[in-house]
Amino acid sequence: MRKKYTSKTYLRGVSDWDFVIQKRKSENYYVSIKKVNEIDKPFIVDMSGQSIVYIDNGYYIVEFTPLEQFYNVRVFLNKNADVIGYYFDISRGNGVEENIPYYDDLYLDIIYCPADNNFTVVDDEDELLDALSAGKITKEEFDLAEDVCSKLLEEIQTNRNIFINMDKKELIQRYFR
Repeated sequence: MRKKYTSKTYLRGVSDWDFVIQKRKSENYYVSIKKVNEIDKPFIVDMSGQSIVYIDNGYYIVEFTPLEQFYNVRVFLNKNADVIGYYFDISRGNGVEENIPYYDDLYLDIIYCPADNNFTVVDDEDELLDALSAGKITKEEFDLAEDVCSKLLEEIQTNRNIFINMDKKELIQRYFR
C-alpha cells in the first residue's frame, strides 16, 4: 500500500505550479488544486484510440479527498477549466498530515472521461491481485477495494457522484482568476 499526498501527485516534469488546499467542513472533504505553470513536456494519455493531453502549461489538477469515503478523485482540466477526465484512486482510507490530505492507495483505479462518450474503465486490477499475492494487502483490503470500485462505478454510471456533479469552473475561478 502506498500513502499518497495530494500536494505531490502528478507533478512529474512540472517545475512551476501554484497549489491551494481547502477543507469543506460541511461535506467533510478536502479539495486540493494545482495550476501547472510550467511542465517540460505535456502529459499525454492514449485513450480509446486517441491521444489526450491531460497536463500541460496552464492546466489544472483538482483533487477531492473525502474523509469518510474510501477513494480519492483527481480531475484533470484544461486552460479553460473544461474537464478532460477523472481518475478515482480506491483507498484503504484518507486522512490529513501536517495540513496535507493523503490517501492510502489500494492499487485499483477507475478512469472516467465524460468528453469521450462517458468512457469508463477499471484500471490496475492486475496490481491489486499482485499486491494481494505478495502480501502487501490483506484479503479484507482486497475485498474493500473491489466493493468500493463496484459502488463507485454505479455512482458514475447513474450520474450520482458528488464530485463529478460539482462545478469545477466555479471552483477554479474562486482561486485562480
